[in-house]
Amino acid sequence: MTRTNSGVRPRHLLPIAVGLAAGIYMLSGSVPRLAAQVAGVEGTFLASRCVAEQDSDGDEHWMCEGSFAAGDGSFTIPRVEVDTSLDTRPDGPRTAFVLGPSADTAVQPGVFVWLGPGAVGVLSLVFPVWAVGAASRDALARGRRRGRASGAPAAGASGASGVPGVPGASTAGPGSGAPAAGPGPEGAHGSEGVHGAGASAARAQGTR
Repeated sequence: MTRTNSGVRPRHLLPIAVGLAAGIYMLSGSVPRLAAQVAGVEGTFLASRCVAEQDSDGDEHWMCEGSFAAGDGSFTIPRVEVDTSLDTRPDGPRTAFVLGPSADTAVQPGVFVWLGPGAVGVLSLVFPVWAVGAASRDALARGRRRGRASGAPAAGASGASGVPGVPGASTAGPGSGAPAAGPGPEGAHGSEGVHGAGASAARAQGTR
């Protein structure tokens, strides 16, 4: 049996919205980093200013900005920011990637700078995508059921008539169970008169 009710209700709108927002936010950071590593330009980043930040465990990380020089010497960018934190303060040039000469952020090498947020983004979108698809299927199923229900009374009304297309018409005939018309009062009296005359004639012949 096919299930037509997925159980998606209006109370699920909040988790759907939260999942969509989280998924889009995480993927918006992951996809550009992946694109920079795959299709961007590799070069060197030289930090000019760094700010230390502490995470929830008390570990120190560094957010830095500086200049970028393409590895082939085709261009330089005087000011870019590394879009992820560094574990240690850079004391020299570091390998980085940018999407082009107009980029304002540099991406560190390594798969985890995009794989981590990308995986979280995809997982965050699983429930919202399923819920939206299931709710759409439920709505289509309800529409089909309403269409079949609205067509049923019209078919029943035309089938109730004995004559096609004529509601309420009857085609009663011989053997249909309809009562046949019997003799009227005049016919009943006439039959009694005939029987009485025959009886009188028989008595007269007997006396002779």
